[in-house]
Amino acid sequence: MRYRFGILAGMAAAVVLAAGCGSSSSSSSTAASGGAQTTVHTARSSSLGADLLVNAKGMTLYTLSAERGGKFICTKGSTIPGGNVSCLSVWKPLTVASGTRPSGPVALGTVARPDGGGTQVTYHGLPLYTFANDKAPGDASGNGFHDVGTWQAVTIGSSAPATSGGGAGGYGY
Repeated sequence: MRYRFGILAGMAAAVVLAAGCGSSSSSSSTAASGGAQTTVHTARSSSLGADLLVNAKGMTLYTLSAERGGKFICTKGSTIPGGNVSCLSVWKPLTVASGTRPSGPVALGTVARPDGGGTQVTYHGLPLYTFANDKAPGDASGNGFHDVGTWQAVTIGSSAPATSGGGAGGYGY
């Protein structure tokens, strides 16, 4: 348990440090207005051995098992226990402009975020997120994190979610 908290503390510090560096690159998950850009694509993950949903930049998309039926867990007001790191600094919602219909190779929907965070893209009714510790297309390091639910990389072509031996986070919001 102490080991997991140490890993979490290190990850939280890295996220806070990265956020404070003032990078000029945009990490926005928002699709272009007017549907000119495909919101979601598919990509093969060699590490998970599955076809995944990814955003327009090729970053793996995740769902949180506890976010069902319109219930949001990861919001502006939710933080990692024992600190003040926001859930949204670790898990970035995939959003589209209000009134925009998300596009991709699968049926997608939208839901209004309860914290004023815009219109979030959903797959099978579950809000989609990217993970801050995924640094390059193909990374899926958030798969299997456990907190108030389980974060899973979104797989397609299979009824079972992707699983991996790693990725065991011990934090909640």
